[in-house]
Parts: sequence; structure tokens; C-alpha cells
Amino acid sequence: MKVHKSLSLMLLMILYACTGDEPAEEDDQQAEENPEEETVEADESENDDIQLGDLDRFAGDDPEEWMRAEPGTYYEDYDDHEEEILQALQDMVADGAEEEQLFHAMLDLTAEDYRDYQDYFDNMEIEYGYADDQPGEMEIGEGEDGVQVNIQILFDASGSMAEEVDGKEKMDIAKEAVQDFVSEMPETANISLRVYGHEGSNQQEDKEESCVGTEEVYPLSSYEEEAFTDALEQFEPTGYTPLAASIEASQEDLDGEDGEDVENMVYVVSDGEETCGGDPVQAAEDLNESEIEALVNIIGFDVGSDEQEALLNIADAGEGEYFSADSEDQLREVFDAERDFLIEEWLAWESDQRSDNIDEMMGDRDDISEMEGEMREVATEERNHLRTLLTELESETDMGDHAITEMINDRMQTLRSYMSDEARLLRQEASEEGREDRQEIRDEAREERRNLR
Repeated sequence: MKVHKSLSLMLLMILYACTGDEPAEEDDQQAEENPEEETVEADESENDDIQLGDLDRFAGDDPEEWMRAEPGTYYEDYDDHEEEILQALQDMVADGAEEEQLFHAMLDLTAEDYRDYQDYFDNMEIEYGYADDQPGEMEIGEGEDGVQVNIQILFDASGSMAEEVDGKEKMDIAKEAVQDFVSEMPETANISLRVYGHEGSNQQEDKEESCVGTEEVYPLSSYEEEAFTDALEQFEPTGYTPLAASIEASQEDLDGEDGEDVENMVYVVSDGEETCGGDPVQAAEDLNESEIEALVNIIGFDVGSDEQEALLNIADAGEGEYFSADSEDQLREVFDAERDFLIEEWLAWESDQRSDNIDEMMGDRDDISEMEGEMREVATEERNHLRTLLTELESETDMGDHAITEMINDRMQTLRSYMSDEARLLRQEASEEGREDRQEIRDEAREERRNLR
């Protein structure tokens, strides 16, 4: 009997031990049968990473403020976060979020970035200056440099200038012609007057003194009638013709007047060739090839045929032109021709400027239209993106009737209308600015031509 009791006790202990292991096995089995519980917890942890920003930036009805707003958090990498974004919006639907709040949340997560486009509207400057150099003008547009024209007259005061042409002293004829010429130059042109051969006499004993006699009597500056007249009256026909020395001195007078925005022109008024042993051809070449790059023009007044070739060679060496005048009328015609040349340059300048202005204006209008098309396309892409997201959300939730589709379309239309209006205003400004500038170009060119006539 004792044996049976002992055996029964052992069986009970074994049975109890087996029964104690069952709960652990059941837990393991349940975990295997219900893996979605762990997945849900993981998804909830991932959804915690979706943080909404300031939804108020998408409120209101001002498209300019919308364009200044920060873009959606995931607008650049939506595809990488699509599931989390959709889950976050599903949670909002489940929590009973209002339609407008849900729409603003969609924007907070995916809205496009329009800030650079608004900066374009804010900072686009419509301003056209003078694209090319004005004949004889320095300043072109505000803060822009044009071309500085410097004109230097090298005046022959050798003894032979006392001779008469048609009953009038050559010196007087030349002075009057020079005075008229420089007085008709644009106000912004600088003028210089250097005289040579006005010292000593034309006698052998005074040759040395005369051959070093070259003097700048009107330093390079703007034209002042009274001062220039006084400078002309300082000398009379006297000595030899130190032409080379005068051209060499011209390089010193114009020292520093170099660069792409400077144009130097030298006019030598003479009735004969070099008589002091210098080399005016070399001097003219050196002046032209220096940093000054002056053009050396020769006006031969009542010059003998045997001396014309020498003066022509000087003009060739200085990359200038040789003009011949045998009378007062012809001398004036030479200066008039140079003046007419400037008039023609003003005509060409006006034509070029108006053409360049139109090209620049049309270029701006095209750029504005291209930018408008680009930003309107972005607004359309945003609309399409939001529609797709809304469709996915509708398929995953029971949203019922809502007006979010209308909100999406209204936002796109409002943005696109604003973009078109702003672009149209910029194009209109470009047209008006271009038209005003072309009128200024026309008026200025006409005034300068009138002054030169």
C-alpha cells in the first residue's frame, strides 16, 4: 500500500512539472501566430518621427505669403517617406481632424518651395543703360564708364604762317578754324592746345631757340571759350618748325590718358614739314603705339606739293589721316568734315543704342516669360502631387464627403494667377523702361547733332 502511495506522489509531481512549462510554450506560439502586433508598435514608433510644423503659414488667401512660406518638410524626398506621411494623415483622419487642418497638414509635409521665385519678383531690376560708347562722351548711365575723348591741337606757329592766302594771314585763318572746331565738340570732350615754332625767329642765329620752342598753352581740360581764345592769342608766327619735338611732347601731355575707355586724337595744323632735324614720322609712330594709342591726323594748310608727302607719311605712321587745304574755305571744310564725321557717329550710335535697347528689353521679357512658365509648372506639379496623396488617403480611410480637392485646385489657380500677374507687370515695366530709354537716346543724339551743326 505504501508503494502505491509513493508511486502516485511521483506521478503527481511529474504532471505538475509538465503543466508548469505550458504557459511559456503558449506565449511563444502566440507570438509566432500574431507578428502584426510587433509591426504595429514599430509603425507607431516610425510615425512618431513625422512632426508637423506651423500650419498657419498656409492659411489665409494671400498667394505672395504662400510663396514666401517654408516648403513642405518632405517636398524633395516624398517618395522615401510616403508610407509614414500617409500613416500620419490617416491618424489625423481617425482623430477627426477638420478638412482645412488636414489640407494644411498635407501642405506642411509636401508643399513645393516657391521662395526663389518670389525673390525673383522682389529683386528683378528693369534698367537699361547705354550699352556702347558715346562719341565724345565719358559717362554712360549711372555708375558706368563710357569713352573719354581727348582732342589735342598741335598748332604750327612757324614764320611761314605769316604768309597770306586770299589776302588773309594763314595764322589768323587757322586760329579761327581751330576755334570753331573745338567749340563745336561735345561738352564732355577734353581739349588741349600745344603750339610750336613760336620762339626765337626764322633766322639761323635763332634756330636753336626756335627748335626747342614747343609749349602747351591750353592744358587738357574741358573747353572754356574765353580761356581757349586767350591761349590762341598768346603766339604769332615766328620761327622754325619743330614738329617732331611737338609730337613727342604730346605724349607727355596725354600721359595717363590710356585704357579701353579713353580715345586720344591729335590734329597737327601745319603749313610745312619738319625743319629742325627731328623725325616726326618716328614720333607719330611712337605716340600711336604707346599706351596712349593716339591717332595722329595732319591738316596741311597751303602746303607745297613737295612737302605733302612728308606730312602724309606722318599721318600714316600715326594711324591717322592727312587732310589738305589750300584756302580758308578748304580749311574750314576739313574741320567741318571732322565735325560731320562725329555727327555720323552720333547717328550710328543712336541706331546701335536703340537696337541694343530693343534686344535687351526683349531678352528680359523672354526671361520673365520663361520664369513664369517654370513656376506655373511647379504649381501644377504640386497640385498633381497633392491629388495623388489625397486619392491614396481616401482609399485607406473613410473620409466621406470633403472639399479638399477644391482646396487643392483653388490653391493652384490662385498661385498661377498671381505668378502671371506679377510676370505681366514685369514685362510691362520692361517695355515702358525700354521705350523711355530709347526716347532719351533719340533726344540726346539729336541734341548732340544739333550742337555739332
